[in-house]
Amino acid sequence: MQPAGTFARPPARKILILAAIPAMACLAYWPLRLAWADHLSSATDAETVARAVRLSPGDADLRLKLAAAQQAAGADPTAALEAAAALDHGNADAWTRLGVAAEMRGDLRTAESCLLEAAHASRQFAPRWALANYYFRRGDGAHFWPWARESLLIGYGDLNPVFRLCWSMSQDAGLIFERAIPERRAVLNAYVGFLMQEGRLAVSEPPATKLAALATIEDQSILVSWCNRQLDVGSVPAALEVWNTLCARHLLPYAPLDQDRAPLTDGGFAAASVGGGFAWRLAPARGVTIGRNRSPRYLWVAFSGDQPESCAPLLQFVPVTPGASYSLRFEYHTPELPPDSGLRWSVFDARTGTDLAATSPWLSSPDWRPAELGFTAPAAGLVRLTLTCRRLPGARRIEGSVGLRHLSLERRP
Repeated sequence: MQPAGTFARPPARKILILAAIPAMACLAYWPLRLAWADHLSSATDAETVARAVRLSPGDADLRLKLAAAQQAAGADPTAALEAAAALDHGNADAWTRLGVAAEMRGDLRTAESCLLEAAHASRQFAPRWALANYYFRRGDGAHFWPWARESLLIGYGDLNPVFRLCWSMSQDAGLIFERAIPERRAVLNAYVGFLMQEGRLAVSEPPATKLAALATIEDQSILVSWCNRQLDVGSVPAALEVWNTLCARHLLPYAPLDQDRAPLTDGGFAAASVGGGFAWRLAPARGVTIGRNRSPRYLWVAFSGDQPESCAPLLQFVPVTPGASYSLRFEYHTPELPPDSGLRWSVFDARTGTDLAATSPWLSSPDWRPAELGFTAPAAGLVRLTLTCRRLPGARRIEGSVGLRHLSLERRP
């Protein structure tokens, strides 16, 4: 028995449990508090987000959310942004937004300082793009061009807004290309596409030429499209330079072209056509089929009798020397076609559409047969070599095929 006047001592286990309760409560409190702060931060009104900030005062992201809510409500977000930057000095978003807010207040010195701090804190696109826009609004070309170039050095995706800002800053294509456009393949690809889209084809040759020198197979499509556009406006030398660069670098499956010695692309029909530039363009119409025979190698064009009365299933733009005389030589056979087939080679002035071939007989021979036609190159320096088919008066549409091989175009002495 325990003596009277004394108390029983609680077991040690109970003492430990009682002592742990406050610590456990403390440990549970902060996660719950932060979770509630996170819940409140999903609100859009400034008052609720401010409550979240009071619950978690060391969270820089919450300060940025508060600044956004304050700005949306028309209040001054500066204090919240400054707190965010102080809590996380490397937070480029906080510095950028501080800079924009300062510019809106008219405090340009602080605005520039904050935007530069953002660019120092982050190597990403956004701070550089913000600086380019800041100096654009100030009309400060000396600082604008370096930051526009910095933006393009690391930018990706849609770069057209940067290009448009450059053209808003200056209409000098040479200045833009020299000071803003880096020798970066993806940027040059995007810039060539932008210039075509904006109708600035006349100033697109330098970036297209530079892109051709750096290109990979991924750039083939944009450069062939660019060559097409140049040919459309009669700019043969520009298109030929880019085309030959791609051929020499084996990004196109053809040999480079020589206007005097070998201006025809793939006269043996050995490679698949890229469908543009100086390559063969296959344009099968209704009732017309085109294919290749591998051994022996030749191209065939078949007519079902249901083709249009006039069609041009095969053509190629060919660069030539103005005023020079040329001979087109080829071999063909037409096993099923009548003598007056309505099928022949035509050579058109690419600019005027004038047929330049003095004589071009109908193609009709059951066996392989050599043939030749001559013409004088037009002033434009570009012809359109075309296989044409038309229904002759009083005749039916032809049914059958033509085989073509060993095409060559040579300048006459």
